[in-house]
Amino acid sequence: MKISRWFFSLIWMGLTGCQNTKQIVAETEEPLFQQGQQFLNENRPEEAFKVFQNLLERRNGESPNTHFELGQLCLSVRRDPIFAIYHFRQHLVQDPDSKVAHMVLQMIETAKKEFARTLPLSDHYNESPEYLNLIEVLKQVRAENNQLKSKLAQLKNKATKAEISTAHTMVVQTNEEIHNSHVERTYVVQSEDTLSKISLKMYGSAVKWKVIFDANQDILSSPNGLKIGMKLRIPALKE
Repeated sequence: MKISRWFFSLIWMGLTGCQNTKQIVAETEEPLFQQGQQFLNENRPEEAFKVFQNLLERRNGESPNTHFELGQLCLSVRRDPIFAIYHFRQHLVQDPDSKVAHMVLQMIETAKKEFARTLPLSDHYNESPEYLNLIEVLKQVRAENNQLKSKLAQLKNKATKAEISTAHTMVVQTNEEIHNSHVERTYVVQSEDTLSKISLKMYGSAVKWKVIFDANQDILSSPNGLKIGMKLRIPALKE
């Protein structure tokens, strides 16, 4: 009897010891997240979409960076503005201090405009239940978006003047970079950058990453060859 209790005690200690040493993997270090980034760099957006969705289910939806990637794919590849807005909202809710919060809000506005373009203009259709349901969805999205803006404004008020100044500079620079897409520029690679993210920053679209890759093949052996501090040539987009 004593031997049996001792034996089961050892098993229990071993199991609890394994549980205590188990560590939670950071979202961006998840193999699925890195595989999704790889697919984006290889211009395989549909495969990236499936991988990011699998990661979202695995982490029970608690994945702000994954929501951001899915939002971009829904908006620019799948042309699904409603789900794009949903993923962007989840990104802001889960990461209110997100470095790309202002960009995400702009993308939400873009998605709302894209959604509005899908609505038929005939008077007969305007009276249909389908149209009325879409209008209700749009109203709800607008209200939720205003709530997010309010939360971000409250966070700004709590920030220091230096932080506000830095955030403003980043937004101004981002807007200028997007508007100057027809002028050749230089970009310095930062931490966690990918070609698709750089394309989004410089061109306002994540799908133009290959333009950057083709222009820098003298220093990039592959789309995954980015290194922090590397200076990339950002070609001007043709009219």
